[in-house]
Amino acid sequence: MTLHVDPEALRAFAAFLAETADAMGDWDVGEPYSTSESALPGTDFARVCARAADVTDQALINMCGRLREVVDVTNGAENDYVVAEADFVGALSAVDRPE
Repeated sequence: MTLHVDPEALRAFAAFLAETADAMGDWDVGEPYSTSESALPGTDFARVCARAADVTDQALINMCGRLREVVDVTNGAENDYVVAEADFVGALSAVDRPE
């Protein structure tokens, strides 16, 4: 099956995803954790907060990376104008899935 693409729609979609990834990359996800570290003195709460900040930051990096991969796939399809639907779906399915 052939997927006929609207280049303008794909360009707009790719631009939206790129802007979203850029905006998310500016988020300070560690601030709530660092603010909370001193909440329970004498416990391991500070260590847990630091670990949670690291995990949250890595999750955000992964999400931004996936969005940018979808942007790359979308831009590739947009430049082809007519692309096999299976190829487009395959490219989207191949987006990195970190463990």
